[in-house]
Amino acid sequence: MKWLTYGLELPIIRRYWREHFKKRPDIQAAHVVPDLRAILEAIEQGMGVSVLPTYLVQDSIAQNRSKVLFSTLHVSNTIYAAYKSDHKSHPAFQEILLKLQKKHEVAFRLHAFFI
Repeated sequence: MKWLTYGLELPIIRRYWREHFKKRPDIQAAHVVPDLRAILEAIEQGMGVSVLPTYLVQDSIAQNRSKVLFSTLHVSNTIYAAYKSDHKSHPAFQEILLKLQKKHEVAFRLHAFFI
């Protein structure tokens, strides 16, 4: 199997592998492409396989340009909103948070990263 990866250290693949197989992946990258969109295009062209974020592959899967190999195996990411502490109540920031909460219907935990 030809593996397409974002970096030589297999950053995304390594996390997926460790989460599900409890060890580092024992694979060699066929191609290192530091652009996730380009990796997806290569997959669609039949150049190999990889581990990519759901948001990136949803349309490709829906249009049958790519397939999920193991639909029951996935990992989750926690994403933090960072802002300058004195901008916390800025209307634009509050609007962005409301839109994200409505769109994704998730509870957000906000952590202040003081800059």
